[in-house]
Amino acid sequence: MMNKVTWPINRERTALIVVDMQKVFCVKGEGLYVPGTANIIEPIQNLLAQMRHHQMPIIFLRHVVRGDGSDTGRMQDLYPNVNNLLGRDNPSVEIIDSLFPQQGEIVVDKLFYSGFHNTDLDAILRMKDIDTLIVCGTVTNVCCETTIRDGVHREYKMIALSDACAAMPYPDMGYGEVSAEDVQRISLTAMAYEFAEVTTSVDILIRINESIQSGKLGA
Repeated sequence: MMNKVTWPINRERTALIVVDMQKVFCVKGEGLYVPGTANIIEPIQNLLAQMRHHQMPIIFLRHVVRGDGSDTGRMQDLYPNVNNLLGRDNPSVEIIDSLFPQQGEIVVDKLFYSGFHNTDLDAILRMKDIDTLIVCGTVTNVCCETTIRDGVHREYKMIALSDACAAMPYPDMGYGEVSAEDVQRISLTAMAYEFAEVTTSVDILIRINESIQSGKLGA
């Protein structure tokens, strides 16, 4: 693991962003199911438990649209069934039960890939004086990476979690099929070089604990 930067973890100024861990993406048989999400639920649960224990901010993102086609724009061109799959009346847009937000935790609904695009996420973070964002969820190279790119453009210190983000495979679009493993590797490498620190959830848990023990957390 190699990074250009390693951001400090400060309880008062670090938030966890859980991206699109919704039933439509995480439950087998749903229309946008990403198989790799099964492997990242436990790492995210561990992060949630740690950050809740230390009262660190947690924000969930959901991809939700009205369902009538009035707000889907180019997304509808790319995914003609988006209004059915992500419509607000579809129970599958809810976050999976095993990661469901607790009282007081913020849920931000977004219309496209980035958590910042036409949402109040930036305003929420600035109100809370957050400057460091830990990002996990799905899909690694789509909503996670797009949110990370937008975040670093807004001067946030971005951290991507290699073991708590799930990628998806792609069919041959004229350049050959691409496996989920290759997508994950390339996305994480690009983020580590250009946009973010990339590390594991275990490393973040250790760093939070070390900061607490040293008395520096929230100092």
